[in-house]
Amino acid sequence: MEEVRLSEHVVMLRGDGGVYPNGSPLRVTGGDTVVQIDSSLDSGCAAADLIVLSHYHEDHVVGLGETRAPVTVHRRDLPAVASWDEFVRCMNVPPGALGDELKRTFRLSERPDATPFDDDAVIDVGGGVTLRAVPLPGHTGGHCGFFVEPDGVFFTADVDLSSFGPVYADLESTLPDVRASLARCAEIEAAVYTTFHHKGPYTDRAGFLADLATHAAALDAREARLRALLAERPAGEGPTTARELVGRGVVYRVGGRRPWYADAVEEVIIGHHLAETV
Repeated sequence: MEEVRLSEHVVMLRGDGGVYPNGSPLRVTGGDTVVQIDSSLDSGCAAADLIVLSHYHEDHVVGLGETRAPVTVHRRDLPAVASWDEFVRCMNVPPGALGDELKRTFRLSERPDATPFDDDAVIDVGGGVTLRAVPLPGHTGGHCGFFVEPDGVFFTADVDLSSFGPVYADLESTLPDVRASLARCAEIEAAVYTTFHHKGPYTDRAGFLADLATHAAALDAREARLRALLAERPAGEGPTTARELVGRGVVYRVGGRRPWYADAVEEVIIGHHLAETV
């Protein structure tokens, strides 16, 4: 794990470039208090006084059972942190797709004692340092970024600025939420921008906005590929289902690497676009 100082009170804990299944949580210090935003395979979270989660996905909640530190997450994602059954339900994947191997890899533990925060939450770290929640729903229902003050560090969590584009396949994911969250990220002026995966940190706003635009452009590109496939269908055939279009290049490249969750994710994402297109 590499420690990258972003500002006076903020350190990035970057593991293996921040590429899934790894990631780059933040450690925020104020006074005598250490708050960690998210956990990861490399960082763990045992040394923190408080764990603040951007959302409930497995790579962000590693080892929560290994610490007695309080855990807090947006109220919409709280059930999936508190209960394994709710985690599976909210992930919106076929029955049996998640199980003991995922639990072992990410050292997953239920945290029924986790507490919720709301859209307007401001968390007092201490010593004049605060975390302001920035709701960025779409990736999950309660997905949030955080703005650290007075340092001006904006953590966009899984708005990861990759050229692959956003992922919106959970039970509460919606395309309008994704678009609104991308627009919200563009509005925020910060001294430093950073993500949980892939990109950052940025101290140049122009560079951040350029990569954000590339990330957002994936939405239009997916829609264009979907429309092209729909146009190939012979006249008079019935409506196309999302499942029929999985593996045909709408989200993942044909012949490219497909992670274990690709089929489930692609089917849901195509379904969102079909609902807007047809």
